[in-house]
Amino acid sequence: MITHIALFRWKPETTPEQIAAISAGLATLPGLIPSLKTYQFGTDIGASGPANMDYAVIATFETIEDFRAYLEHPEHDRVRAAIIRPWIAERSDVQLES
Repeated sequence: MITHIALFRWKPETTPEQIAAISAGLATLPGLIPSLKTYQFGTDIGASGPANMDYAVIATFETIEDFRAYLEHPEHDRVRAAIIRPWIAERSDVQLES
C-alpha cells in the first residue's frame, strides 16, 4: 500500500469560501479516479500550534502505479491547477509504504 500526504499553507488572502471550493473540488475525485483506495482531506484543527500547515490531503493506493495514475489523471490536474494552485503559499508532500 502507498500513502500519499500533501500539506498546504494558504496565501493570507485565501477566504473560507475558497477553501470550501477546494474541498468541493477534491470531493469529486474519488468517484472519478479508480486507483484511489481511500481519500481524506481537510483543514488543520490547530491542536498543536501555528507552525502547522493549513490543510492536508491523504490518499492511499494499492501500488505506485496507481499513485502515478492519480497524479496524471486529467481531473486531478484540473482541480489542482484551477482550484488549488492559485491559493498555495507553500506545499509539501510525501509518499510512503504503509
